[in-house]
Amino acid sequence: MLKPDFTKLKQSHETFIFVVDALMLLLITINLIWIIFDTLFTSEFIRSAMAWVVPGFVAYYGEHVHPDFVTYDLIFVSIFLFEFGVRWVVAIARNTYHRWFFYPFVHWYDLIGCIPVGSFRWLRLLRVFSIVYRLQKYGIIDLRQTAVGQFFIKYYNVLVEEVSDRVVENVLDGVQDEVRHGSPVIERILMDVLIPKKAVIANWLTVKINQICDQVYVPHQLSLREYIDQSIAASISRDAKVVALEAVPVVGPKLVEVIDETVSNIVYDIVNGLLLDVGREETDHIVSELLDGVIQRILEPTQSFNEASRELVLDSIDIIKDQVRVKRWRLEAEG
Repeated sequence: MLKPDFTKLKQSHETFIFVVDALMLLLITINLIWIIFDTLFTSEFIRSAMAWVVPGFVAYYGEHVHPDFVTYDLIFVSIFLFEFGVRWVVAIARNTYHRWFFYPFVHWYDLIGCIPVGSFRWLRLLRVFSIVYRLQKYGIIDLRQTAVGQFFIKYYNVLVEEVSDRVVENVLDGVQDEVRHGSPVIERILMDVLIPKKAVIANWLTVKINQICDQVYVPHQLSLREYIDQSIAASISRDAKVVALEAVPVVGPKLVEVIDETVSNIVYDIVNGLLLDVGREETDHIVSELLDGVIQRILEPTQSFNEASRELVLDSIDIIKDQVRVKRWRLEAEG
């Protein structure tokens, strides 16, 4: 059930305006119901059916009210025009719009709805929506808690998603066609996006390298040492000169052991020092410059790179289109 939140009404400091809105909503509802009734009264079938139930009312309405319905409608119109003028003055006083004469253009449906002719009268229904929207906007009412509101929200979201999906998919199809037919999209991405940002990319990679050194390499230093020892020992054992040296009595095996240990220490110290140095802030500028040069070379436009980039873009757009085709409203309904 729809319940107004009077607390929000007080907080909005627009109590008088919303009281006027409520009165106008009541008048518009009465006016529209009367218009519908008077329109139906012109039907011989409806009039005969009503005469069978309430003959006195039909005779009185047909003789005294229906012929002068336009006159009665003008009473409502005069009230609507007066309220329109008051709101215009309030909008000017509050500088609601950039120019004083903008109000009637923004609220054109209120003005045209005051024309007491045929279909123009039905534009008064738009004022009902505008008032309800204003009340919803300020939290005075919450249509989302009503069955009618939930129904309209549900199918409004379905409509918006279906339309937006079609628009997005058509746009993506157009982009793919442009890429396939040699549009310089790839070159523009390289020259206007990636290359001007190569310093940013290099700095980002530098930070990541520091994190890798701190979080991945340091805890596995011993594993690297064991790997280097095993690899060098295996390589030395296969070397013919080392095998001949090991065959020397007494001192041969000891010399091979010293050589193995010395080479392992040297290789490990070089690799370990290099990785630790790369992970230090003091060497970030060196790493950043190296990465900047590498990125510059990688991003240099070439035919093969352009083809690979084009395929990458096309495949990526296909994935996006597949995601766009997913009906979220259907998943929510099934869930």
